[in-house]
Formats: sequence, structure tokens, C-alpha cells
Amino acid sequence: MRIALTLAAGLLALAAITAALGHSEPVRFDPAPGQVLDAAPQRIDGWFSQEMRRSSDETALEVHPVMADGMLGDPVSGDTVVDDADRHHMSAELTGELMPGQYVIAWSALSDEDEHADSGCYRFFIGQEAADAAVQSGARLDAAEECAMLGGDGMDDGMPSASGPSVTVSLPDTITGPDVTLGLKAEGVEIRLPTNEGQDPAFGHYHLYLDIPPNVTHKHNGDGGEPTNPNDIMTTADSHTFKGLKPGNHVVTAVLFYDDHTPFSPAVVSGTSFTVPGSANGGGGGDGIGTGAAIGLAIGIGAAGLIVGGILGFALRRRAP
Repeated sequence: MRIALTLAAGLLALAAITAALGHSEPVRFDPAPGQVLDAAPQRIDGWFSQEMRRSSDETALEVHPVMADGMLGDPVSGDTVVDDADRHHMSAELTGELMPGQYVIAWSALSDEDEHADSGCYRFFIGQEAADAAVQSGARLDAAEECAMLGGDGMDDGMPSASGPSVTVSLPDTITGPDVTLGLKAEGVEIRLPTNEGQDPAFGHYHLYLDIPPNVTHKHNGDGGEPTNPNDIMTTADSHTFKGLKPGNHVVTAVLFYDDHTPFSPAVVSGTSFTVPGSANGGGGGDGIGTGAAIGLAIGIGAAGLIVGGILGFALRRRAP
């Protein structure tokens, strides 16, 4: 798969947080969120951090095709089976032959350890054409609109709410050269210089990540120093200009951090991708990445956000020059 390595990088960047979360959180899915398959799978699998209770109402995997009008079709999966040998694992066989297109997986898991129920949705694709169409339409990886059709609320802990913090990344309508200015907007939180201590959710600052997965396990040493990776940028401004970017595709992600330089919990993440025009030999800044890699990195970041149950505003979108 063209996106497999980038997807894995996105998942690994946030994997450490999963173990720290309570309840039966998803660990991984097959097919993975955002995965592009060459052929239809035979079944779907999900692994979770706690043992699940066998309950047809509250522990389930269900696959729906996304129809041409954006509505969800009837389920194309059979009954959900919780693994007798490992109740962290459940699966469902697919019924019939799945055609190329977009599909939404709706999952729910009732923990047998603390009786907490979690649920959510994500999309995967059969065929690159379906994935490209999702990028062009700005489809969300968490399939929030489609999930609402099922009577759910998207990710149980992962969708923005009126009272919760959120961050938005915006780009100019047209990108004409190697200097690209993005806009930053946060709601539900005051952006300020970090005090180096405390985790008051009323205050925060941004970290921007250029062409790398967000490091939401990142922490400074408390002295307010800058991150050492040049593609990890701390800022409190409402805009930032990346200078001298090389031609090609780029992905930018914004993450909210507390005053003590640890990421918000649940994670508050947003991002976008764009293309710098020009020949591959020009420019002097960050390296451009291939189209497949750019989509894969965006999907990997989004998938990681889904797995840690963060407040996620990551749409699958690509800004062309």
C-alpha cells in the first residue's frame, strides 16, 4: 500500500497515549482507518485495550457502503463475534462481494472490566479512485456525518462540542510560491505564552508539525525552551508563515498544548495539506512529499487521533496551487 508506512508512523506517534487512557479504547482495526485496499476484504477486525462483554447491542462491528448521494447503504457485514480466546478482539465476516468505493465501519465496545461503553466510526476505501474522491470532497476520516445517520454521535469522546476546545487551520485560497502562511483559530481556550506549569484547560498554546506526525507525547524540560525538531514549531500567534518550502505536497498539523508543555487530553488536533507549485528542484525549505504520502500522512495523523479519542477536526483535504 502506498500509505502503509506513513499510516504506521502516524499511529506510532500517538500509541503511547492509548495505554494511559481508561475504558475499552480501540487499539487497532483491520482494515485500518483511511486504508486504501486493492480488493475487498473478507472480514473486519478490531482490537481493544480491555476485554469486551459479549452483547449484540453494545459490542459490535458493522460495515456500510457510502452511496453516491452520501447516504449509508444497508450493512454488508454479518454478526459480530467476540474471540473466545481473546476478548480484546472482535470480528465480523463480510457478506457478498464489495465493489470499489468508500465504506464506513461503525464500532461499539462495552468493557467487561469497568462497564464503560465506547463507540465510533471511520471510513476505509476499496480502490484509489474512491480515496481520491474523499480527498476532493473534504470527507472526514471519522465519518462524523455518516455516523450521525446511524443514530450515533461519532466518536464517543472524540467529537468537538460547544463547550470543548477546538483548533482550526486555514490556508490561502491560492498558493503561488514557497512561502505559505496558514491561519490558526482556537475556540474554548485562551491562547497565551506558556507558564511552564499547570494544565488548566482554559489556557493553551499551539504546536505545528510540518510533514511529520504530531508528537503528542512531547514534553519540554519545563524551561520554556523551543522544540529541537525544526518541523515542530511552538507558537501563540494567530498565523504562521513557512518560508522556502520546496515544491510538492505538504501536510501541516496543529495540536493544542497545556502551560506545562504537555498536549491537551483528550488530544485537540487539526490539520490540512497543500501543494507548493514549481519544479521538484526548486525551493530551499521543507522537502515536498508525494501525493500518496501526503494523503497517507494526513490519514495516519487522523487515525492516531481517532485511536486516542482526541477532539479531532482533521478532514481529508488537499489544497492545490
